[in-house]
Amino acid sequence: MQARTKEIFILTCLNLSLLFSAQKTCPKCGNLEIPYPLSTNPNCGDPNYALFCDTSQNILYFAALNSSSYIVLNIEASMRCFMVRPAPWIPGTCTTQDMPKSEGIWLNQSLPFNITSSNTIFLFNCSPRLLISPLNCSASSLCHKYLSDPAHVDPKEQAQCISGPGPCCTFLAGGLPSAYKIRLHASGCRAFRSVLHIDPEKPPSEWTEGLEIQWAPPPEPICRTQIDCSQPSTCTREPNGRNTRCHCNIGYYWDAFSLTCLRVAHHRHSLNRVLAVLVVLGVLVCFALAVIVILIKSGNSTVFYFCSKNSHKGQHDLLKIGGRSERMFTWKELQKATNAFSKDRLLGSGGFGEVYKGILKDGTAVAVKSAKVGNLKSTQQILNEVGILSLVNHKNLVKLLGCCVEAPQPLMVYEYIPNGTLFEHLHVRGDCKTLSWKTRVKIALQTAEALSYLHCSTQAPIYHRDVKSSNILLDEELNVKVSDFGLSRLVQHGLSHVSTCAQGTVGYLDPEYYRNYQLTDKSDVYSFGVVLLELLTGKKVIDFSRKDDDVSLAEYVKRRARDGELMSTIEETLVVDGKTDLKCVKLFAELALDCLREKKEERRGIREVAEVLHSISMTVEQG
Repeated sequence: MQARTKEIFILTCLNLSLLFSAQKTCPKCGNLEIPYPLSTNPNCGDPNYALFCDTSQNILYFAALNSSSYIVLNIEASMRCFMVRPAPWIPGTCTTQDMPKSEGIWLNQSLPFNITSSNTIFLFNCSPRLLISPLNCSASSLCHKYLSDPAHVDPKEQAQCISGPGPCCTFLAGGLPSAYKIRLHASGCRAFRSVLHIDPEKPPSEWTEGLEIQWAPPPEPICRTQIDCSQPSTCTREPNGRNTRCHCNIGYYWDAFSLTCLRVAHHRHSLNRVLAVLVVLGVLVCFALAVIVILIKSGNSTVFYFCSKNSHKGQHDLLKIGGRSERMFTWKELQKATNAFSKDRLLGSGGFGEVYKGILKDGTAVAVKSAKVGNLKSTQQILNEVGILSLVNHKNLVKLLGCCVEAPQPLMVYEYIPNGTLFEHLHVRGDCKTLSWKTRVKIALQTAEALSYLHCSTQAPIYHRDVKSSNILLDEELNVKVSDFGLSRLVQHGLSHVSTCAQGTVGYLDPEYYRNYQLTDKSDVYSFGVVLLELLTGKKVIDFSRKDDDVSLAEYVKRRARDGELMSTIEETLVVDGKTDLKCVKLFAELALDCLREKKEERRGIREVAEVLHSISMTVEQG
């Protein structure tokens, strides 16, 4: 963890030194630091991220549409968000001042700001017709609890809100359309309030009142002349003609997280080399599969042996793609290691085939994965997994040790991970309660870092495509090893998506990918969000013992969150042990819900998810 922190620190310093002239940070407004890209005047920050600083009163404002503005209370640069104060009440009424002025808060959707799901919204002075709306306007709604606290509501306004004919209502912001507006209207509700990271178990006096607004990662920095830009960029006008920016030169691309132009020329050269090798190998594999068909029909078990022997060089080249030369095991060697693939050595089985524990001659424990004999899809997945794992090297990815092409079916040899899967720990062994909150955060962070490596740090982006708790292995120290790359896809850099039939596991599968057959990095993010819910709730992803509407864990938690009951879904041992920081649990839960947003554009990237988990982990470690 210290090495990672040091790496981030060094990278940040380098980026700041490269872009210092272009990325000018605005001066403080009162006591508030103004981080880049937020801008309070044309000479600093990015004009698309504009705020207004009233220097006479040292107050910072966020301007919404229809002439409404809101006081900024604090800014969290690391989370790319700030909190504003909702509009004041009109004295003696149950109406807020932005109701007659702008009908609530409306954000300009062309600007990089949105309302987050950290906000629980209370609507007051509502029409009785809202009783049949999807909002929680019942007597148990938390808005009643809010009204009862004099610290939040003046007695005069409280009396007006309570005596009104209509209900008060509660909902969780962040989804469309509430990501960009909280509407007030004479025929709807006339006032709203927002509580951040609400904990229903705490008294309202301890609730944090405010509306959290997040900003998107910034584009290339604004420039006036070429002097403002670093070497790999050129000061040119935007396509819309409004501003000039330091656009990355040909052969570079803008990385919004590191805030600099990164070289892609060597990346594409490496990618082309990889793809060329895979195309050649594809031809070999197709030939081998054609021979398998003959094998199936003829029953001649020697044909595949001959085919494997002749494709030995191709398979060996495949294992060299990532710059490493993996070991080629003999059929006899693996037979002996697995005691002739004895059933008492069986670790698991699935659609791909079976996995056995083996002990090599030198005493090394290994896991041997075997494709199903004669099953073309199983063989394809095994060969795809060899290709993917030969390209990667990360401490939280299972390591490929080699393969065997002499067997009646392809065999892969991995490092042996002795402590089973996360799924087994949560749902099978009955030791779910032994996974402490600290351990769960560690598992989540390490899995996110592994996926971030696949998406962002390999020669070509790799989408795992089957992220789930049963594919997360745990070693003796409960460290993560992500496994099973049979469905993974290598993606050309710069492509927005890969068109492919939806594959994965029910309950984890991205619904947008399922509908439009477009695989993206956000498909892995959705699946990972489901894993986060498993860690939080200890519940199975699909469980028919739950009510019909709650069979899917994702839908069950999202529905409870909309009702203001998110914390009730958390595994009881995490909430009542007295040692768990409930604020961190809440942040963790909200991060999971962010990953599960319906539209992929609204989900965080996996690198950002990992950064948030890193912050949570640091807090848990210090606690």
